[in-house]
This record gives sequence, C-alpha cells and structure tokens, in this order.
Amino acid sequence: MAYQALYRVYRPRTFDDMIGQEVITQTLKNAIATEQTGHAYLFSGPRGTGKTSAAKIFAREVNGIDPQTDDAQIPDIVEFDAASNSRVEDMRDILANVDYAPIAAKYKIYIIDEVHMLSNSAFNALLKTLEEPPANVKFILATTEPQKVPVTILSRTQRFEFKRIDTEAIQIRLSDILQAREVAYDVDALRIIANVAEGGMRDALSILDQVLAYGTDRVTVDNARQVTGSTTTTQLMTYVTSVSQGNTPQGLSVLHDILIAGKDAQRFVVDVLGLLRDVMLADVAPDLIKTAIALSELQVLAQQLPTARIQAMMVVLDDIQKQLMQTMQSDIYLELLTVKLSMTATQTATAPVLPAVMPQAKQSLPETTPSKQASTPAQSVVPEVTPQGPAIDPLPPIAELEVAEQDMAAEAPARETTQLWARTGQSAVFAVLQKAKREALSRVKATWRELISQFDVAQQAMLTIAEPVAASDEGLVLALDFPPLLAQALDDATLQTQLRAALAGQQLPTEMVLITQDNWQQDRADYVAQLKSGATTPLNLADIPRVSPTTTQAGTTNAPVQAQAMEPEIVTEAKKMFGEAIVQVVD
Repeated sequence: MAYQALYRVYRPRTFDDMIGQEVITQTLKNAIATEQTGHAYLFSGPRGTGKTSAAKIFAREVNGIDPQTDDAQIPDIVEFDAASNSRVEDMRDILANVDYAPIAAKYKIYIIDEVHMLSNSAFNALLKTLEEPPANVKFILATTEPQKVPVTILSRTQRFEFKRIDTEAIQIRLSDILQAREVAYDVDALRIIANVAEGGMRDALSILDQVLAYGTDRVTVDNARQVTGSTTTTQLMTYVTSVSQGNTPQGLSVLHDILIAGKDAQRFVVDVLGLLRDVMLADVAPDLIKTAIALSELQVLAQQLPTARIQAMMVVLDDIQKQLMQTMQSDIYLELLTVKLSMTATQTATAPVLPAVMPQAKQSLPETTPSKQASTPAQSVVPEVTPQGPAIDPLPPIAELEVAEQDMAAEAPARETTQLWARTGQSAVFAVLQKAKREALSRVKATWRELISQFDVAQQAMLTIAEPVAASDEGLVLALDFPPLLAQALDDATLQTQLRAALAGQQLPTEMVLITQDNWQQDRADYVAQLKSGATTPLNLADIPRVSPTTTQAGTTNAPVQAQAMEPEIVTEAKKMFGEAIVQVVD
C-alpha cells in the first residue's frame, strides 16, 4: 500500500477528534442534534487549523453517514476548489446541479475551499443561490482570507472563526501519534516542532513526517532542529548574550557558525525574537515561556536586558525581517542586524546620562571668567571639600553661565570626529560622470574588498553593501541598496573620515558621492540623455557642497537642497520678486 502523509492519515473524522476548536465543534454538534443547521456557513482562519476537516465532518454528521466512509464514495458531498476553478463558468457548472435532489443522503453539501479566490463574476453568480438555496442544499465556504470575500456573501452565511491551535495541544497530539506508532521521542523535539508550526496542526504533522524520514528510530532535538532550520539553544543564548553586552565580534562569530551550518535566515530572526520574548517574560510570567532553555538562565539574561532594551532590539529584528523578504543577500543583512543589536547596548547606556549630569554641572560651576570656564570645564564640576563639608561658592552671574555653556557646547564637537566629507544628489553624480574614467573605477573595484577589510566589523557591514559604480581622478560614486542605509552612511562622520583616509592611502579618489542604487540608475539614464541632447552643463565637484547634519536628517532628499545651493543668485532674486510658480529656468 502506498505511503500516506501523516496529516492525511490522522485527519479528524469526527468533531471529537478535532483539537483546539472546542467552541466551534460544540456549536456545530448542538446545531445538528437539534436540527437547527443553517443553509450556508463560512469557516475562516489560519492554515492547518481544521476548516476543511470540520466541513467534511459536518457534511457527514448532518447526513448521518458513518465517519469511516471514504469521501469519494459520497456523491452528495461536492468539494469545489476555488483556487483552480475561479471563473464564472466553473461556478455555473456547479450551480447547474443545485436543483437536483440528493442521490442517497438527506442533504446535498457543497464545500467551496479557498472561496476568496473566486472572481467577482463567480461571486455574483453564487450570490442568489447562496441566499435562497433549495431546502435540501447547504453550502460551506472555507477561506484563509475572509477580508477578500464580498460583504454580500458574508452577510448570507453563519461565520465561524477558527483560531490557531495552542502549542501545548499540538505537542499532546504529536505525542499521541508517536505513541500509537511506537516511535520514541524527546519532549523538547516536539516543542520545537509545535513552535515552528505556528498554530497549524497540518504544518506540525508535515514537519514531524520530515523528522521521521530524517531519523526513523527516534524523534530527537537535533533532528528537529536540522529539519526546521532552527538554531540550537546554546548558540542562541551565546548570540543574544554577546549582542546584549555589545560584543559585536563575538556575536558575528556565532552568527557565521550558524550560517555555515545552513540555518535559515528568517528562521534565525524568528528564533531570536522568541528568545527575547521569553527573556522578557522570565520574571513576570514564567508559565508562558516556550523555549527549552532553563528558567534560571533566562532570568540571568533578563537582569542584563531591561524591558526598554528588549523592545528596541525587537524593533530592529522586525525591520530586518521585512528586509530579508526582499533580498537575496541574507548573510549581509544578518551581519548588519548583529551590529545594530550590539549598538542598542551603547545607545541604551548613554541615553539617560545627559539629563542627569548637565543640571548638576550647571549648579556647581564656580565663579570664574568665561575663558577659564571654556578651557577647564571638567574642573568646574568638582567642589572644594573642607572639614566642615563641601564649600559653597556663590553662583556666577547668569550671563557668565550662559557664555560658559555656549563655550562648552562649542568644544564638544571638537572632541569627536564630526566632519562630514560625502556629497549626494544628482549634481554630484553628474560632476563625477563628466570626468569619469574606466581605469579609475577598475582600480577602485580591484582594491575595494581589501580596502574595507581594514575597518571594524560594524563599518565593514556598511561598506560591504556599498558598490563603487563610477570614478574619476578626484571623485568616487558609491551606491547603497536602500535609503535607510544611505541616510545612516551620510550621517556617519567617523566612517567617512576613515574611508577618506583609506582611499588616500591606496592613491584612489577621495571625494565621495553616496546615493541609492535606484537613484544611480535614474541619474545615469538622465546623464546619458543629456549627452545625447547636447545639453550638458559643466560641473565641478569641488563647487558642490558636502552634506551637513541638517541635510542628512532628510535621508535621501539631499538633491533638492544641493540644487538650491547651486542656483544662480539672479534666479533666486527673481523667484523672490515674482514667485517660484512663475519663474522658469531655461538652459
């Protein structure tokens, strides 16, 4: 006999066999027992939660058919797949037989699966029959996307919303199946399968089928992780502990080991999210923890991760999860994820410092001259201590305090690398393209990988996704994949300063122009169009202003700012006099 998948073998045959949908099954059983069944039902909910099974059980029970009867032997139960028969012609073929009496049963039951896939014309053809069917006809519509079903259909049905099956209920069901098949198993392995199934019993049975095929003698934790692509709890704990402590190199090392083992990128992000969720609940709701990691280990990690930090990490994980769906370079995005998660440690630690320290420094400044305050701001915070206690100096005049604060604020940027060297926008791209040389770009590309290897891991993650696309003797155009990454690079003064120095060390062009890949494609097309039309305006890269903190706040919207900066004075005055709507610049 041919092998059948577990989800087919163990499909529920009665309402009592169904798990996780007790309210729905009890309601349907009562309706059948009291003969108060409706003429149309809508079963909606996530995949694998028992919608189609419940429809078949209802069709058999309302007709008094033995549960073990093969569905193919019941001519009065008609299954219709709307996904592959969505046209109005298909619906008309089905409805043509509605008026005929049942062959053997009391009721003729039409089960329309994935009903949301029907076309508007098919829905319209179904509408009247669904509202007033013959007395011996009933419809059961099943869908995973009820929002796509017209409200005119919804209003004519009794709606039952199937919910995700509880993880513990799935584990119990898997355990019963394995015991019936006399297969040994690890409890933690069933927990892994149930978590990955995400509330779908069919998914859980399909995964269990794969695990049994991978290792037929026993369902082990290792086999379950291999099949599902999940990360081991040891690796997850090491990874989260590393990034929580801001140890980026160790976090990247663990990540590379996970990727080499062939783990799925999306599954890894989900596993990290699940672990952070359990860490957050370790102290407040330990009964809700899903992971197999010991509660004591989670509580230790919870002491290192305040709730605000966990929330910030979850936001980063959610953003990366969305980006992974749109890219094939999953390894790079996971490296970027590791860097960002490590950075949340520094951001959380430094965020509350300024409000706590600045008022204290302002109150304890001794009376002195503004120049002295500017030169020795650190000494002014420490008061003189006498045997009777700290000496109380008279407060300096308000004007002197304001000057001191201004001088301290002016000195703060000097202690950091705040010079931004990059340019952006179409004018800067055109300036490089006008003097571009193929050999200059070839030299940059030949040494780019070696050049970025000099940077730390955080900067490498950013520069790896920056592609040199054009170069001249003085300028270089780097294209990044997404606008958020461009905005981050434009605002990173340390990265720009070190990259400029590295380019100079390799005798490469040092003037950087940063844009997105989409903007590069458009700018290059516009430049070629200008060349063909002969309308090219000479541009000098040195005349185009670099980005500033005010322009980088707008991310990739630097082109209009720079275009305005390059605007001739006469045009500006004309716009002031007559208005921008009237003035038109013609080359």
